[in-house]
Amino acid sequence: MKMKKLIAALLTGLVATSLMAGCGDDKKPAAPKATAVKLNLPFEKVKMKQGKEIELAKLNNVNKLSSFDTFDNPGAMAKIGDKLFIRNANTNCISEAKLEGVDLKITKADFVKNVFKKSYLSTDGTKLFYGDNKMQTCAVDANGQTSVIYPRFVYGVVAVPGKTAAMPFSSSSDIKMMDMSEGKIGKEINLVIPKNRDGLLTTPNGLACDGTNAYLFGSTLDGKMSVGAVGVYGLDGKQKYIIGRKHDKERKPGYLASAGDIAVTSDFIYVFDKNIRQINVFNKKDGQIIDLISADQLFNGQRGINLLTYAGNNVLALVKSAKKDEADKLFMLNMQK
Repeated sequence: MKMKKLIAALLTGLVATSLMAGCGDDKKPAAPKATAVKLNLPFEKVKMKQGKEIELAKLNNVNKLSSFDTFDNPGAMAKIGDKLFIRNANTNCISEAKLEGVDLKITKADFVKNVFKKSYLSTDGTKLFYGDNKMQTCAVDANGQTSVIYPRFVYGVVAVPGKTAAMPFSSSSDIKMMDMSEGKIGKEINLVIPKNRDGLLTTPNGLACDGTNAYLFGSTLDGKMSVGAVGVYGLDGKQKYIIGRKHDKERKPGYLASAGDIAVTSDFIYVFDKNIRQINVFNKKDGQIIDLISADQLFNGQRGINLLTYAGNNVLALVKSAKKDEADKLFMLNMQK
C-alpha cells in the first residue's frame, strides 16, 4: 500500500512539473485586448473618400461655449475622468464642463482664470497642466489648488501616462522626458525627440503621448514647400515612423498640407489638416492612411477644429462655426477598427 501511495505521489509530481514546463517563462501571457468603448450617443455613419465609414454624433453646446477664434489652436481641451476642460474665449478662462448624454454643460466657467490665450492644455490624469499669463506652466488639482511646475516658457508640458514624468516642448529644442516625482519638472530621464530631428518639425504645433510613443505634429519644410507632418517616436528616443512630410502635387491619400491638431486613440491617429480642410485617419500601429474626409462636409462648414481623445476610439471635435455669429459646434467621432 505504501508503494502504491509513493508511485501515485511521484506521478502527481511529474504531471505538475509537466504542466509548469508547458507554461514556462519564455511564453509570456498575452496582454489583455483593449475593449472597444461604445458611447450611448446618436451616431450616424458617414462614408469617407475611400469607402470606409466613420460614425458621427452631433452634440449640444448648451452654454454656447466658444474657443479662441484662431484657426491654429491645438491643445484647447483636456479630460480628467468625466470632466472636460476647455479654453473659453467668452470668459478668458479655462472652463470645466461635463457631457451629459448629448449635452455639453459648463459646470464651472472660471475653473482657471487669466490664462495665456494659446495655453496648451494637458493632464496627468489627476491634475490639469496649462500656461498662465506669466508664460509659466502650472498644474491645478480638482480642488483648484495651483502650483508652478515649470517656470520657463515652453509651448506646453505633456504628461507621460503610466509614469511620473512629463515632456516640455517648444520651438527648435530637444524634447526630453523629465522626472515629476516631486510634483514639478525635475531631472532629465532621457532624450525622446532630438532638437535636430532631421529638420522635421523644428517649430511644432503640439505634442501628444499615449504612454508608449510621443507624437509631435505641425508643419515642416520639404525642400521649399511647407507641408504637414506627424513624427512618432518611442519613449526610448527611437523614431517609429513619420506621417506626411513629403510634398505631393497630386495630394494622394496620406499627404498632409498641415497638421493643425491631432487625437491619438486606442487604434488610430486623427489629424485635422487645416490647410486643405480635411480630417485624416491613420493606423496608429504603422502610420498608414485608413481614410479621409472633407471637414466642411463632415461638420457642415468650419473655421477651425480642436480634437480631443475622449475614450477608446472616440474623439470629441470642437468646431468653429462657418458663421462668426454662431457658437462653436460639438461632435463625437468614432472610427471602427
